Amino acid sequence: MGRSSLAAALIYGLLVSVGTAADRLPDGGVAKATGQGPVQAWFGRPTDRYDHGILGDGIEGGSLVVLDHGGNQHELVLPERYVFEDITPRLADLDGDGRNEVIAIRSDITAGASVVVYQLTAGSLTEAAATAPIGTRHRWLSIAGIADYTGDGRLEIAVVKTPHIGGSLELLSLAGKRLISLHDPQTGYSTHFIGSRDVSLAASSDLTGDGTAELVLPNQARTRLVVLSFNDGAEVLWMQDIPARIDRPVRVLAQRRIAVPLETGETVRIELPTGLRE
Repeated sequence: MGRSSLAAALIYGLLVSVGTAADRLPDGGVAKATGQGPVQAWFGRPTDRYDHGILGDGIEGGSLVVLDHGGNQHELVLPERYVFEDITPRLADLDGDGRNEVIAIRSDITAGASVVVYQLTAGSLTEAAATAPIGTRHRWLSIAGIADYTGDGRLEIAVVKTPHIGGSLELLSLAGKRLISLHDPQTGYSTHFIGSRDVSLAASSDLTGDGTAELVLPNQARTRLVVLSFNDGAEVLWMQDIPARIDRPVRVLAQRRIAVPLETGETVRIELPTGLRE
């Protein structure tokens, strides 16, 4: 991927500061990436039309705003039946064409949440693919991570559906106009608790040194940490009970060292064993 020039970066900063100060989602962030297509993205047009509040308030995003690599701003405004039940969009090149896609959590106010991917096409933001909504109002999902989990050189999306009630983990891949599930769902995981502004408690990193990312996430009760590999189906490589519930995102400090923040205010540091795949 090419890198944006310093001049373009300065233009980006000016446009963001002018265009989003009053209209950005409260405490929502700006995603940033290099390359072609969208290089910055945020949620705008805050709205209270969805009375769920799973992320700690009743304000959700009513639009998606992006800045492309040429410094042009684009906005997609959702119909009234949808909101972005999310904090900050994600930018990633999911199909390997050198252009970033935007990945977000979009909720249908009558049918619940889905994963949606947008792309810039002919100067407009358009939907590239989306999963079906969960099917019930007030049902949400967490995007746990985006990485190459399978070793095929492409990025996949790890998703935990209904993380507060059952926690079903799926791995999604963009295939043309569809997001397809690569493995059978794995239940019993949670990457969010009600009211938290952290959309995901999980981390993604190459913990085995084989060039492929593993997913590190809590179990449903948030009292156990699990390392999952997707190299050959979904496989639990390691797990360990934790003395209190995990309440902030876990962090990978080095290849085999993980920091785990707890609701007690403590942070447990764990050294993973060598030979996780043996």
